[in-house]
Amino acid sequence: MITIQETLVVDAQGQAIITLPPSVKPGAHRAVLQIEDEVASSPEKKRVVPKAGSLKGIWMSPDFDAPLEDFREYME
Repeated sequence: MITIQETLVVDAQGQAIITLPPSVKPGAHRAVLQIEDEVASSPEKKRVVPKAGSLKGIWMSPDFDAPLEDFREYME
């Protein structure tokens, strides 16, 4: 089995062309396609991995869990 990861450009008729590596011999083959979201034209952003302690200094209000006045009628 050969794994090929390729970006396909699909035209208005829904057709795409992919060039297979020379190791794929002529004949019938089974292929599985996984279609994902469209590829953005801008360069991909690297995922930022949070580090331990990165939220140091973040605090929550002491009344964070207090009921909101806007929902008083709903809660009754």
